[in-house]
Amino acid sequence: MKYKNIFSLLALVWLAACGKDSPAAGPDNSAVETVASTEHLPRYDSQGVIVTLDGQILTLDHGGASAAGLKPGRDGFKVYADVVADAPLAPGSRVSFAFKRTPQGLELAELKARP
Repeated sequence: MKYKNIFSLLALVWLAACGKDSPAAGPDNSAVETVASTEHLPRYDSQGVIVTLDGQILTLDHGGASAAGLKPGRDGFKVYADVVADAPLAPGSRVSFAFKRTPQGLELAELKARP
């Protein structure tokens, strides 16, 4: 009986020692991207036609903006809910918009329907 108790105690100690050698590391934050405020960046106006909305990227065929160095063509703009809340999003919708050039790319600042 004494051997059973000793063997059980050794088994428990052995199981407790099988844990991780290093302390638990926190979650990997490399996937989290911090975005600086774009309030101070200049806004540029243009007009265009909606092509697609895929997640947070709105693709527009547009007339460009020479002040921003943006040639007429098709570009993807990052959008946020407050900008597109009351805007038409159907492909083929004619829109006027304002955008900003950010370090992450083009970002819509305003989007309105136009006749």
